[in-house]
Amino acid sequence: MKENRLNNYHCCATCVHFLAGREDGKVVTKCKRLGYYTKSNYQFNCWDPKPRIRKILEKKK
Repeated sequence: MKENRLNNYHCCATCVHFLAGREDGKVVTKCKRLGYYTKSNYQFNCWDPKPRIRKILEKKK
């Protein structure tokens, strides 16, 4: 059950390393830790949730 709750939030957009910005007039998303372009719904094993996501996960425990 714990894994299901984690899967609901485990994605790049909820990670502290996720950056969104503009390059050549286009919105781009990037992982500042890995240096890769990414999408908000991608998942990597280095996921480190943002503080507000940590609070949500703690409340659901």
